[in-house]
Amino acid sequence: MSVIPDKDLFIVTSALHANIGVVNSNDRFGQTINTLKDLRLKCPNSIILFADGSPIEPEKEKLQEISKHVDIIILWTNDSDIREVAMAGRKSESEIIMLFKTLSTLKQNPDLMKMMNSVRRIYKYSARSLLDDNFDISKYENLFGKYVFKKAIPSWLPENKKKTVTDHLYITRFYSFCPSLIDNYMNTLFNILKNVVQHNIDTEHAHYLCVDKSFVVEFEKLNCSGIVAGTGNIENY
Repeated sequence: MSVIPDKDLFIVTSALHANIGVVNSNDRFGQTINTLKDLRLKCPNSIILFADGSPIEPEKEKLQEISKHVDIIILWTNDSDIREVAMAGRKSESEIIMLFKTLSTLKQNPDLMKMMNSVRRIYKYSARSLLDDNFDISKYENLFGKYVFKKAIPSWLPENKKKTVTDHLYITRFYSFCPSLIDNYMNTLFNILKNVVQHNIDTEHAHYLCVDKSFVVEFEKLNCSGIVAGTGNIENY
């Protein structure tokens, strides 16, 4: 008897100890707990996977607290590929590699493969984000075979890069895709990483450049807010 997918999988990407940004580790932890509590409250039918790519291993007591609010924790501190770029503060590269390896784990681990049979949509969600009170996950129904991003916004890159690389970007704090697109997205992540390195752009510009637009649905508003690492300011999306 086949399983009818009825769960939403949120991959919450995190760096509790980061080598960039103005927010200290204790504040990052508190903000992350707020994210997880908020997500559990507003999306109760979700599986929450917490993926952390800190170059320094998070404290056990912090992980124990996080475990109360999530279903799965995957730590990438000891992964040499992620650790190298995270130590250097190369945030985009670190997140891209971590996403690829997390998706690979979902495809290879027997228990997680079984879990994936119940997943109807995968959401990439940055830690230290909050959903608005009017967030409605039902807006993502009937989007089989589609990515959902916030409507692309104009680039702030220099004019020569706008002309030769990309003139728009996709917000990557919060986006989603159908499980049928896992292989497509993993292949796309290779291209995204290549373009980040080759053109010295961030993952947001590279997502717009590389994701196949024929699979994309754009939302005017995502109904979430997030803390910007570089400034500590809150932005609404």
